Amino acid sequence: MSYQVIARKWRPQTFDDIIGQDHLTTTLKNAINTGRIGHAYLFTGIRGVGKTTAARVLAKALNCVNGPTAEPCNACAACTEVARGTSMDVKEIDGASNRGIDSIRELREGVAFAPARDRYKIYIIDEVHMLTGEAFNALLKTLEEPPAHCIFVFATTELHKVPATIASRCQVFEFRRVSIPTLVDRMKVIASADGIEASEDALRLIAREADGSVRDALSLMDQVISFSGGPVRESDVSGILRTGNRMAHARALAAILAENPGDALRVLQEATDRGMQPRQFLRDLAHFLGEGIRISVLGAESAVETGLTEAETTEMTTLLKGRSIDSLAVLLGLLTNASDRAADSRSPELVALSAIVRASRLSALVGIDEIVARLDKAAPIAQPHYQPQPQYQSQTTVMPRAPGNINVASPARVCAPVVEQQRAPVQDPPPPAAAGRNIDRLKRHPTMDQILSTFGGEVTKIKEEENH
Repeated sequence: MSYQVIARKWRPQTFDDIIGQDHLTTTLKNAINTGRIGHAYLFTGIRGVGKTTAARVLAKALNCVNGPTAEPCNACAACTEVARGTSMDVKEIDGASNRGIDSIRELREGVAFAPARDRYKIYIIDEVHMLTGEAFNALLKTLEEPPAHCIFVFATTELHKVPATIASRCQVFEFRRVSIPTLVDRMKVIASADGIEASEDALRLIAREADGSVRDALSLMDQVISFSGGPVRESDVSGILRTGNRMAHARALAAILAENPGDALRVLQEATDRGMQPRQFLRDLAHFLGEGIRISVLGAESAVETGLTEAETTEMTTLLKGRSIDSLAVLLGLLTNASDRAADSRSPELVALSAIVRASRLSALVGIDEIVARLDKAAPIAQPHYQPQPQYQSQTTVMPRAPGNINVASPARVCAPVVEQQRAPVQDPPPPAAAGRNIDRLKRHPTMDQILSTFGGEVTKIKEEENH
């Protein structure tokens, strides 16, 4: 018999085998036990977290010979056929290759027929967001009021592409990313059952690289086992997986923090020579720095969630010791933005080079706080001094002694001259606009009778103005 990869060999067969999705499996089991079975379900989440697997387990639970039951036997014909994908009453449809309206018409025709043997006819449509708009519209009526024997289960990685008219007719379940500790525990069980020796640090590196996906973790584990040929160690994982570049990221970050752009660019050149894209290098470097910021803010105990080993945690703490969170956040933003720009650039290597040099020279950039501090320390700017205008006041002066020995008994009061301001002649206000219009109308009337009949008392006023 041909070899079966770990991801397929250890595919969950019951709700309890599905890890990291307790909120979902508990709801489905309670719905089955209480008879509250919906006619349409929509499973959404990232790749490899168990969407299609949960749909198959649900189909077995509903069509099991002992069911509907929350714990299918996995021994009857219905359960075994669903597991092999050969059941006549459980149809798995690839939404990417059957996305047209013709495929949905065939599905609608099949819905009307009763199941061949099992209790329910179940349609599992994977990547349902790939259906065309016309196909979705053709499915609306059938999805809203399907026959009692028919159940739909949709799976998608992009919920935002599913029309609201479809989602509103389904019970939506969101699958979460599986945490690193949960993935490590799962791989420990598999390694123990298959007789594979693997260190916990090696499994932690695999789980961190999987980014919350169970299938990715098991596929990487399979690859590392083939590479090691024996016990799986941390060095084996670092040697075959992309996570081996973490030492390069540590060197690059140390050079950037030491303001040594030369060493940082050498690390970038080594990574690109190994085939790594500049955008990927910047992204991984930013992710590496983000893990360090998390440890700096939350403490070393948060390393369990990030997947860092004890040695990596110690190295990260030493590397970022004495660095302010603000400066690290600025550096993280610079690397992240550069990674996004490199993805759309025709010269991503130049974008990466510029980002590394700028990151190494962040201390030369002047921040807002430093500008304010410099302004506070600077000498105050001389403001123009305006002297108030002196007011003329009466002054008391002593007159000089007059000839003839005449004494002036009282001082003379001398007042500053007062200059009268020229007043503009008062002008009469302009006549109202109505008067101007009436005068124009006067000029157009040929007779006085017409003028009097038209203007009445205004004519007298106009005559008085002319006399004056």
